[in-house]
Amino acid sequence: MAAVPKTVTLVSSDGERFVIAETLAKQSITIGNIIDDGCCDAPIPIPNVTGKVLTTVIEYLKNHGGGGSNAEKEKKDEELFRGVAVKEHLEYATAAGYLDIKGLVDLLSKKIANTIKNKAVGEIRSIFGIENDYTAAEEEEIREQYAWAQ
Repeated sequence: MAAVPKTVTLVSSDGERFVIAETLAKQSITIGNIIDDGCCDAPIPIPNVTGKVLTTVIEYLKNHGGGGSNAEKEKKDEELFRGVAVKEHLEYATAAGYLDIKGLVDLLSKKIANTIKNKAVGEIRSIFGIENDYTAAEEEEIREQYAWAQ
């Protein structure tokens, strides 16, 4: 009879509970440290991550927790984040950073970088909803001061 894998319960910031295999959870350095410290008898709160984001993060962990070629994993990653808005990529990247999942941080950083690659400052502000807090005169002064960077 096969042994039942150990599980841990993760609780998102909005109270959603996720029971996952300990081996999957340990792909996160943050959760792995909690488990290694013996603090996983109770549910593990993940205060900075919503249930929606944690669901996707867990799918990523499942994709990378077993066998399969790198090409298969990349294809699954692409499917997992297909159609996800750029602003949401930031939420996932924040969660990946908080949970210390290097592969996911790298994947999302690359996606975000590709999104803003060769875009003008105004376009990037628009994509991420960043308000310009410079006056036109201040912006021009900065452009002149750092003309070498253009």
